[in-house]
Amino acid sequence: MNCAQDVPTLPSRVELRPAKSIDRREMERLWRRRVGFEITNTLDAVFDDETAAHGFVATNVETIVGFGVVLVLTAEGARDAFSAPLADYPLGEEVAVFHAGVVDEQWEGRGIGSALMWTRLALAREQYEVDAAVGNAWLRPHRVDSSVLFEKFGFDRVETVPKFAQRTDGDRDCPDCDGECTCSGALYLWTPTAA
Repeated sequence: MNCAQDVPTLPSRVELRPAKSIDRREMERLWRRRVGFEITNTLDAVFDDETAAHGFVATNVETIVGFGVVLVLTAEGARDAFSAPLADYPLGEEVAVFHAGVVDEQWEGRGIGSALMWTRLALAREQYEVDAAVGNAWLRPHRVDSSVLFEKFGFDRVETVPKFAQRTDGDRDCPDCDGECTCSGALYLWTPTAA
């Protein structure tokens, strides 16, 4: 992907901008409604000026209809962020971690997820010149997940991890599993040579 081209088109009246601290509560509500658990630590990082965590929101008349977060970490930090064995993959020194992305169900399929993905990848490549990017898709049955976006933007699925949440979060409740999550997760990797 060349970040200077292929900018996804947003629906009319939808704007994309960096997240502001005033957006936090609405971001938390959207995440909880769509995903079913908290995102507090991730948003703490986004709104901490000393971290390389960036959030972007898509708004329709200042109502948040989607958002995405990317963290820029060292390769060691990225490996610590995932329970999957990232040591087997070429990460380089700086890595973009696509940590959270969500679109309001009424706005799905309109290019908002693509615009958020493009913006985060462009920031990671242009501002930080990352050597790689990683992300995971929570493979919930009968739900739209981020696998399609990762693959659209040149990420390769390098591993599918059974019971992913149990390995990363231990006791995460899942709206689809009626209690402790047993869903799989897909680990994705992007490198400039793959793009």
